[in-house]
Order: sequence, then C-alpha cells, then structure tokens
Amino acid sequence: MNQLILASHGGLAAGARDTLSMVLGDVPNVHVVSLARDDKEPITEDVKRIIATFAPEDTVYICTDMLGSSVNNSMVELMHEDERLTVISGMNMPLILSLAIAPEPVKGADLAALIREARAGMVNVGVAEEDPAEAEKSAPKRARCSTPNRGPANIVLVRLDYRLLHGQVVFSWTNAVGAQRIIVVDNAAANDEVKQGALKLAKPAGVRLNVFTVERALKKMKKLNTLGENVMFIFGNVHELLEFCQSYKFPEVNFGAAANHDGAVAVGGKDSSVFLDASERADAQKLLDLGVKIYEQQTPTQARTDISSF
Repeated sequence: MNQLILASHGGLAAGARDTLSMVLGDVPNVHVVSLARDDKEPITEDVKRIIATFAPEDTVYICTDMLGSSVNNSMVELMHEDERLTVISGMNMPLILSLAIAPEPVKGADLAALIREARAGMVNVGVAEEDPAEAEKSAPKRARCSTPNRGPANIVLVRLDYRLLHGQVVFSWTNAVGAQRIIVVDNAAANDEVKQGALKLAKPAGVRLNVFTVERALKKMKKLNTLGENVMFIFGNVHELLEFCQSYKFPEVNFGAAANHDGAVAVGGKDSSVFLDASERADAQKLLDLGVKIYEQQTPTQARTDISSF
C-alpha cells in the first residue's frame, strides 16, 4: 500500500489533507505532521511514530512544504535510515492527489513524470499561452493520411456536475474510469471564452478536452464513435442532459453535484451534494422514463445510491 505523509510548517499539511478529503472522500493512507511556531524539536519522532503503524511492505512518500527547510532537512535525514521512504519537497495539490490515489508504488521515471506534471499545474492564468491546437492550425499544411476508424467510443462515465471540471472530476473520476477524453456539454460554458479558458487550465495532463453546446455535441457523436477512446461526459444541468438524451440516450448517468438553490431539495444518499428544484426533478424523471438509469455518487470511493423516481 502507498502511505503518504504531509509534513509542513504551520497548518499547510493539515489544510492539504482536508482538501484531499473534500475531493476524494476518506483518505486513511494520508497522514499529517506539522511543525508549530513554538516547537523546539524537529518532527522526526512524530513521523517515526506514524511510520511504525505501517505494514513492512508499504511504500512511504513524505511530501514537505519547502526544499531546504528544517522540515525537509529532517525528512531527508530520516530517508537515509529507511529505504521505504521517498521524500519530495515543494508539495502541491496535483502532486499529493496523484500520490494519494496511485494504486501501486510510483518510482523512477514514473515519479519524475508525475512531478513534472505537478509543476505544470503552476500557471499564471492571467497570461495567455498559445493553445497547441491553434498552433497546429497555423502550421504549414502537410499531406497526411485520413484517420482510421478505431471503433465506437467507450463511454466510461456520464456525470451531472454543475462545477464541470474540478478536483473530484480531474483527479478522482478521470483516474478511476481511465478517461482519455472529457467532453463537457454546457451551453453557457461553450459560449463563454473565459469559462472555456478556465476549463482548459483544469484539464488533466494527457487527457483531451472538448467543450460543446448540446447541439454541437450531438453533431460530433458520429465522429466520436470512430476514435475508439474512453470518453467521460460532463453535463452542467439536468435540462441540457435531458435534451441530449432525447436524441442520444446513455444507459446510465452519475448525478454528482447540483447546486443548492431556492426550492431545491437534496436527492440521493446521505450527505448528497445534488439539489434539484421541482422543474429539475421533472426533467430527471423524464430521463428515467426514457430508460436512463440514474445514481447519485460524489466520488468513486463513496457508496452509489440508485434513484428510481423523483
């Protein structure tokens, strides 16, 4: 098993673990050690006590806040005493999210790639960077063979989530279902360049992203079913999800999150994040009447609650 220890000055590590819990649900393999302002001793003994609870075969990652800090230096010294330990300085959320959900030890070139990917998440969002797709459009045209038909799309998840791309989708669901392409279907986002830009920044590295209106997404289904990819669909609201399914029906839909608002009530299981008003419940019932199975599930680690009526 992979065990992850977050070590920092002050409350950074505890805050990071709290954020992980919001994104992933229960994270029993993630542990926190903090050096308070008034602490006079290094955190080494605290970390040793945590490691003593692990199984001998566990792989242990210690993510520290800063290279060269007292916390990091103490952990580097400890690493030389235990070959199971890997110490990584300069932790950020993409890094610790990826390590927390990794099913197997991440070492060597794979770990180096993961760290590079985490660094890539640090972006000055106020400075426009050239989109590789746009660069390709402006490049000299070269003769090329037509793309072969690789077969129909494997639709691995269809999710209702008003937040579209965010931590639970980007890190949790994308990895859980092995998505190679994410298609966001949301009329407002597809017609708003600022929202599109934000979605592109949130996109997982190595995963393709499209942001379509309902109409354009339906027109793209024929081409999509020649690419043979694992595809995740995300819809921002129930009405547009129903509109899509009336022309192209999905077997089942994950209701992940719908914002609380006037007249809305929670639907699904305990601690559900899906709130629907009367109109939205009526649209959801129409989905059921079409033969679409609906279940509420916020993260892959939480229990699935099947919904049979609204």
